[in-house]
Amino acid sequence: MTKVSRRAFLQASAMAAAGSTLIPADLSGQSAAGPKVRRLKPLGKTGWKVGDVSGGSDQTDPAVFEDMFQRGINLVDTGAQYVGHEDVLGKALPKWRDKVFVVDKWDPPLVTPKVTKAALLEALDVSLKRLNTTYIDCMMLHSIGHPRYGGIERIQNPAIYEAWDEAKRLKKIRFTGASSHGPRMLDEIGWGIDNNRFDVILIGSNFLTHGVEPLLKKARTKGIGTIAMKSMTLYQSDLNIRGLQGKETNARQACLKWILASDLFDTVVIRMPNLDKVAEYLAVSGTTRLTTQDRGHLQLAAAAIGPLYCRPGCRGCEGTCPCDVPVPDVLRYRMYFEHYGEQKRAIQKYAQIPVSQRASACADCDAPCERACPYGVRVRERLVGAHGHLSLA
Repeated sequence: MTKVSRRAFLQASAMAAAGSTLIPADLSGQSAAGPKVRRLKPLGKTGWKVGDVSGGSDQTDPAVFEDMFQRGINLVDTGAQYVGHEDVLGKALPKWRDKVFVVDKWDPPLVTPKVTKAALLEALDVSLKRLNTTYIDCMMLHSIGHPRYGGIERIQNPAIYEAWDEAKRLKKIRFTGASSHGPRMLDEIGWGIDNNRFDVILIGSNFLTHGVEPLLKKARTKGIGTIAMKSMTLYQSDLNIRGLQGKETNARQACLKWILASDLFDTVVIRMPNLDKVAEYLAVSGTTRLTTQDRGHLQLAAAAIGPLYCRPGCRGCEGTCPCDVPVPDVLRYRMYFEHYGEQKRAIQKYAQIPVSQRASACADCDAPCERACPYGVRVRERLVGAHGHLSLA
């Protein structure tokens, strides 16, 4: 059984950092319109104060963005790789443009050691057109630290920084950054911080992950904005934990409250595909402490999902597979399939893995990856199941 450490809970119970703002309940609390953002925090040295709860992807209706913005959400995360998402945001954005901080990303396969400045600027212009805006607040490199896209030489390509400088000169972007939930995220995000490449970072983190604190401390010391993603673990979908059913706080809200109470991040982006999810997640905005009940909820969640969940940024099994199966990627695609409701996307992603590196051979393997996992994840079982779900053969 995976347990949440006492130290983690003590960290999560810390008070909010200086500079944050709690918005009075009569202005942004529960109202006839529903829950709203109740806490604002500085986003690094960008000059923005953003809500503690921010908007992730998966909206297909501009009305969801309209609802989000009316409730006080003022940072949204998008990217070229989220097919159609920039276009949907672009239908709602003009009305709110000066009130919303837009985080956008180049498609990961575009960013290679040999990509040119011209190609990056061309892709930026495509995103600007889709978003129906003349500028992006923060343009990011996405999925750095994912071996399937290449090594750190990708983000050491000078063309990236030349493109950023040119885009800033033309006032097409304001800030730069990177995002990752890959096994080498700490190394590659760390390189960018050390070399003063990023104004904002977006990383996978939740109550089951460990080891990100030194990176975040370094970022905060340099005034770099910090954003969390992947905060819901497996429970970003409608899946519930039996022990939490009927409770006032559900499993998803408990996971989110841990991020908010930890004060490790300036904000957290969450998938909000519909109005119900917007209201559900904003209901815990303003959280600065975990209660005893919250801690009990997370203990139940950890026991249920600990053996199933491949943690962002973990390299425990790296290099152990005799068939070079990209274990974290395959397990993430299974999560998309089972818990995100993105079956088509998951199957397409899995199909891009070379046949020789798919999980078809895992059933007969003695699972060195599982023995290497520091969290006791049932890796072989999860891989075999993933192949069954995702294979088109």
